[in-house]
This record gives sequence, C-alpha cells and structure tokens, in this order.
Amino acid sequence: MRLAGYQPQYFPRLHYFNRILNSDVFEISDYVQFVRKHAFPQPDGTMKRGKSFQAHTVIKNDQGPLFLAIPTHDELLPINKTKIDYSQNWANKHLKSIEVGYRKALNFSKLFPEIEEILNQQYLNLGDLTVATVFWGIIRLLTDEKIAMSDVSPEFIGTLLKKNKNPFLLKKIFLASESPLPPPKKGEANDWIIALCKHAGADEYYYGGTSHSAYMDIDKLEKSKIKGVVQNWQAPSYRQQYMKVGFLPNLSVIDLVMNENLATRQELMI
Repeated sequence: MRLAGYQPQYFPRLHYFNRILNSDVFEISDYVQFVRKHAFPQPDGTMKRGKSFQAHTVIKNDQGPLFLAIPTHDELLPINKTKIDYSQNWANKHLKSIEVGYRKALNFSKLFPEIEEILNQQYLNLGDLTVATVFWGIIRLLTDEKIAMSDVSPEFIGTLLKKNKNPFLLKKIFLASESPLPPPKKGEANDWIIALCKHAGADEYYYGGTSHSAYMDIDKLEKSKIKGVVQNWQAPSYRQQYMKVGFLPNLSVIDLVMNENLATRQELMI
C-alpha cells in the first residue's frame, strides 16, 4: 500500500494532485508550521528560496502566469492555526482574476460558482481554506456530479471513490491533525513519515524530488520495511486559454478543470 503526504496548498498545482491520485492513501499535513517560502535544492547543490504555495496559487491570463496570494496575520504558527487577513479584499480580487482568466473556458459556467462558494466563506484559519480547495480539486478530477461544498469531507470523498468508476489508486484521504500522531519535531521528518506509514498500514512512501534532495533518508525507511518511491511525473500539455503566450505547465488545478472534460482530466493525471 502506498502512502503520500503534503502540506495543504491553495488550489494546488497539477503535480500535487498526481501524487494524491496515484497513492492508495493521502495524508494532508495541516498541522505543520506555515511558511510562505521554502528553500529548494538546486542542481549545483545550492539552495534557492521560492514560494511554498501554502498560501499561493498560479493561474493563467492573457499576460501569462498570474500568482494569487492569501494574506495572513502570522507566519510562525501551524497551518491550521494561521489566521487569514480578511481586512483585505483579496477573495473578491481572486474571484475577479479567475473570472477574467477563464470566462471563455469550457467548464466556466458550471465550476466558477463552486469556487465562489469556497472563497465567499470566511475560514477560521488558512488550513481550513486550503484543505477545502484540495478537496474541490480531488472531486473535480473524479466526477462531474453536482455537489455542495458544505457537504465535502474526507468521508464524502471516500464514498465518492467507492461509488464512481475510479481510474486512480486513491482510496482514502485523512488530515494529520485528526490522527493520533503529533507533529514532527525539527530534524525528525523521517521518523514522522515512518510513523505515518505504520498508522496508515503502508509499506511504500511516495514523495517528491525536492523532499528527496532536502531530507529523505531512504536507508532509514528501508530499515522500517518501507519502500521510498520518488514521484517522476511531468505535467502534460492540454487545452488552455491565451495560447499566444504559450502553454504553461503545472498550473493550478483550476486551469485544467476549467479547460478540459472529465475523461481528459483523468487521462492526463494518471
């Protein structure tokens, strides 16, 4: 059984969902510390800081990539305790940018009201909002059925996975904050991953290349009888708006689900 995990991100990019859908169990690390930027290993061995995407997403407009950012009050708290700054009119600005960017897309009229439903709520913390956007992305890669976002939960998605013809490995998702495991301590990420795998009954851990370079200890996993598997997936091309600026890979899931039918979405994410 394969387990993967990730911090919740804001309408995540496609590689995030590829990792979710091609794991038997997916864990959302909603109680780890919020950071706006990560240090990413470079081919020459140096580190370069870039967006963590925990409070950012990237869509496309007629000028190219457009980053949408959620303003927050605190940056030294866990994701599920970080407060969103609702004194700024960011949600309406995001909705307007999405509307302008995708109003001519195939699925805009059907899906934009769902995004409005998500963003028109005020959430207690960043984790609640970003988890909602992750759930929405999973659902819209699984089905075209009409849903109410107020009904969505890990249990709802589990039922959906059993109910529909599911072309992916995914069978279950869970929030780390709802597990009996405490958050990882500094320098103990691999021990925490091993504990997560044991909790989920997994003997395989599926992770990204950045994690591989930054902190993964494969020998330690193997001593615990857990196989480490690096995600090796490249975002494929598909129908997009504004092709005068060229095709942009690995955008927010919003871009794919707005532009393609369900069968194509699923084919591209395998």
